[in-house]
Amino acid sequence: MKNTITVKLLKVASKDLVNGVIRKGKIKEMPSIQTGWQFNFNKHIKLPNSQTYVLVTEENPDIIEGCLVFQMQDKVVPYLAYVEVAPHNKTKSKRHSLVAGCLIAYACKLSFEQGKNFHQGYLTFDVMEENEEDQNKLMKLYRTKYNAIRVAETTMLIVPKEGKTLIELYLE
Repeated sequence: MKNTITVKLLKVASKDLVNGVIRKGKIKEMPSIQTGWQFNFNKHIKLPNSQTYVLVTEENPDIIEGCLVFQMQDKVVPYLAYVEVAPHNKTKSKRHSLVAGCLIAYACKLSFEQGKNFHQGYLTFDVMEENEEDQNKLMKLYRTKYNAIRVAETTMLIVPKEGKTLIELYLE
């Protein structure tokens, strides 16, 4: 398995596609709440059986555009523990789009490579927002944009067929 993968991001201001790279993150570069992010990736990088990845552009490899923590629960079940787009990509004046799609598609790819037995290709994740309205909006986004299905109160799943579609759309 390669440690990096090249993706395309849309530079919003110019409408140009630019090369991005998803690579393993280093603990010293992990974003946190203190730097304006929703999650403390510098803490989550230590989750058991997990790998942390960052998405950067080739032109600015020191600026993290998005971050992902992929975990193998019980060393068998592929789990998207955390995914977040950089604060500078969330507002109306965001720098890049397609960041979340690339990271989720990469997690789908990892679910095929690392999932065991009947879990292979199935990507599970939980959506837990502080308020119910935000949680429902986010779940709806995952359903409509990434074809995830809700399987429990906060748990969602991307099945292999939809995962392959996301991989083709965002990674190939």
